[in-house]
Amino acid sequence: MFKGVKVRQDIHKILFLIYKYNNTLNHSNIKNIIRSHNKKDVSLLNNVTLNSMRLHIHCLKIIKKYIKKKIRDHEKILLISAITQIVFLDFKEYAVINCSVEIAKKLKLYAGLINASLKRIAKDKIALKEIKIQYSDFPVWFKNETKNLSTQEKRKFLNNFFKEPDLHIVFKTKKYLNQFNEDIIKTSDISGFLLNKENLKDKKGFAKGDWWVQDFSSFLPLHNFKIENKNQKFLDACAAPGGKSFQLLTKNKKVILNDKNAKRIQILKTNLRRLNFNPIILNKDFIKFNENEKYDVVILDTPCSSVGTIRKNPEIFFKIKSPNFNQLNNLQQTMLQKASKLVNKNGFVIYMTCSFIQNETFNQVNQFLKKNNNFIVSSFDMKKEGYNYSKLIKNNFMITLPNYIFNKNIDGYFAVYLKKIK
Repeated sequence: MFKGVKVRQDIHKILFLIYKYNNTLNHSNIKNIIRSHNKKDVSLLNNVTLNSMRLHIHCLKIIKKYIKKKIRDHEKILLISAITQIVFLDFKEYAVINCSVEIAKKLKLYAGLINASLKRIAKDKIALKEIKIQYSDFPVWFKNETKNLSTQEKRKFLNNFFKEPDLHIVFKTKKYLNQFNEDIIKTSDISGFLLNKENLKDKKGFAKGDWWVQDFSSFLPLHNFKIENKNQKFLDACAAPGGKSFQLLTKNKKVILNDKNAKRIQILKTNLRRLNFNPIILNKDFIKFNENEKYDVVILDTPCSSVGTIRKNPEIFFKIKSPNFNQLNNLQQTMLQKASKLVNKNGFVIYMTCSFIQNETFNQVNQFLKKNNNFIVSSFDMKKEGYNYSKLIKNNFMITLPNYIFNKNIDGYFAVYLKKIK
């Protein structure tokens, strides 16, 4: 067996499970495959798997250029993985081709087609690096859900969606950031982009819980929110993995953390232990919360298509199955209605989604406001601390496509402060 066949065969298994069976990278089947490999192979596996999904639309364009006949799913996925390695990751051509042919034989595919096609592609790989895709190449569901985007916005997304995410970290205090001995691009007095992403757990202050990882887009709404008094009571309705609650706990605010998903609760608890926080944690269905218990602020980061996190979660486009928007939109509206009943007068519902799709963002808020004339959209005035993020704010809504600040990538995101006035 050629060296590298086993790990590449497992890469193929993972990609097939995601493509065909709607698995995620956190699915137990996939985690078990990853655990069977050593550290070096896991690095290769993650690199190829993630980039194969990020670049699969580019790869499909290349496949069409070299193969005119219809190919089966296994052949398509094997070619996507191999093309990603040869064209975009600059792996040794002979190793990738030989391993791909061996995998084709094991899967009883047409190994001759795989061999001949990859050799021709490898010969042209320099030119193929520059292959361009169009908005029309995206999944039908995505095109239907983003018809409202301008030509400029579509072009921006097209140029950004496949890039690797950058790492943004948040510190408990300004002092911890100033003591940090790694290169960092500051985004606020307590946050910034970490330039060296390797060996994260070995970096200063991680083990002691001085900081945590949180994308800039999800960090900004809570960082910017004006806390009116020290006794405000917060509920984080869908708290795990915890970033937004950590922002409040750092300021010694009273926060109750809830999440319906028991597995996500375990991740949340692990994070809380490292950060030395000990808040009240609930594992309840938010829809069934007791409405006699009131809060000053309900943080509602609802389940959504997650399309704003496409760089971190490239399986969103890779899967055959599209997000169930009817189910998601109904859940978002139901959760908003529930939050409206749990918040005190002059309190806030902070509605957020890691999406920029209109039906999950503006439309949800407009529908909510029509039903609830006792709520208004509150001001999203930016904190005055020497950082200008006004381009992310539109009519008191925070809305961004997968974009960049300081030449660093941030997620697509939406946030609004809804104030209960009566």
